[in-house]
Amino acid sequence: MNNALLYYADHPVDFVEDIIGARPDKVQADILRSVASCRLTSVRSGHGVGKSAVQAWAMLWFMATRPFPKVPCTAPTRHQLYDILWAEVSKWIRQSPLLAKEFVWTKEKLYLKGQAEEWFAVPRTATTPDALQGFHAQHVLYIIDEASGVEDSIFEPVLGALSTPGARLLMCGNPTRTSGFFYDSHHKNRALYSVFHVDSRDSQRVSREYVDTLRKMYGEDSDLFRVRVAGEFPRQEDDVFIPLHLIERSSAGGGGDGEAAQPPAQIHIGCDVARFGGDRTVIGYKIDNRICFYKKQQGQDTMRTADNVVLLGEELIARHGYEGKIAVKVDDGGVGGGVVDRLRQMKRGDPGRFWWLEVFPVHFGTSIKHAHYADSTSYMMGVLKRLLESENIQERLFLPDDGALIAQLAARKYGITDSSKIKVESKNEMKKRGLPSPDEADCVLLCVLPVKIKQEQKSIRNRDLRLRKDEYEDDGE
Repeated sequence: MNNALLYYADHPVDFVEDIIGARPDKVQADILRSVASCRLTSVRSGHGVGKSAVQAWAMLWFMATRPFPKVPCTAPTRHQLYDILWAEVSKWIRQSPLLAKEFVWTKEKLYLKGQAEEWFAVPRTATTPDALQGFHAQHVLYIIDEASGVEDSIFEPVLGALSTPGARLLMCGNPTRTSGFFYDSHHKNRALYSVFHVDSRDSQRVSREYVDTLRKMYGEDSDLFRVRVAGEFPRQEDDVFIPLHLIERSSAGGGGDGEAAQPPAQIHIGCDVARFGGDRTVIGYKIDNRICFYKKQQGQDTMRTADNVVLLGEELIARHGYEGKIAVKVDDGGVGGGVVDRLRQMKRGDPGRFWWLEVFPVHFGTSIKHAHYADSTSYMMGVLKRLLESENIQERLFLPDDGALIAQLAARKYGITDSSKIKVESKNEMKKRGLPSPDEADCVLLCVLPVKIKQEQKSIRNRDLRLRKDEYEDDGE
């Protein structure tokens, strides 16, 4: 067996085929060989090309062919690290009887039986600068998943450890950001790395239907297509309000309310009502710092939309044991007024059942008195951007991984008015550029709009949210 291990130490592809029982494609095989022969390997790619598998294979190969190795792994979000990469490792261990016999996999560590403290791999979420500190050994392999979303401070201890001759670094990810350690590995520091670029269109693992769908929806020139399919970095457009890398980092967290507190501190519902043509009515909700979509529907049936809103509210209360009021914020422009009227009518008719319902009509594009934002839409975009930028994991907003939403947010441009205020482009202006209506994005804006909920029982029949200074919470700006 010792002779076999000596052979496999320099032949990771044979190890994967013989010991794990997997069959790498050509690009995956080249990446594995790079990790074996080069200290620094960096891979930028589109979605679905098998990068999680190749990272898991590299980890298991390194663990089985080096004495007393340490393999720290990290990713920008817990979802990406544990639900995808770490779960991939578990899958391949189960497939290999030999590895399953020799190694122990837990949710927090992979280690050689009897050597838990000296021979191991561990996942560490890249949320603090010390995530990758303290891993000193002759044989260290750092695996950085979705590396474009990892802050530069996380890489500082890695650079020190890489001075050891047996140390290796494997970085993989969608190229979402035009700056940082990962970006530099493909640009100014490229000579130091073994670099790979994997286009989803060239991968047999990616369906043609997926590629064609993104091409038709967003165009090959869009940043969404460039990042998710072509594996190219986005263009540096100075007039886009929210950078794509912030949106991708947030959506990688999974969205939804699976990790919400029980009961949560707050629940908000947003409803963007379709006006005409191909526009969609989109209903979503925010539970603490996580957003999920509930319904997307064509048409302008305001009665049905109002019914869906109250059914959602009652479902969330029952699911989470929530006892507070729910702010229901509805786009009041056009036919949205019918939804507002119906919701208020329902509450008046049965206040006992709808005690939780607090309706806020919202007007997009209304001028407001604010130091930095020209109108209500710009203000809401500012709130959203600040929540996405937060480095506090408890405060950062997590969005659903929804292609339409990501494209709409990443495409919205802005300018500066004569009075030096930020003004994002309107829905009509986006349509004039040939873009679809930002229905999902506007639903999210409604969800994050901060409002004051009166706890006492008072009639709100004639209330209208115009975003005057005394009607929204101070956002600290």
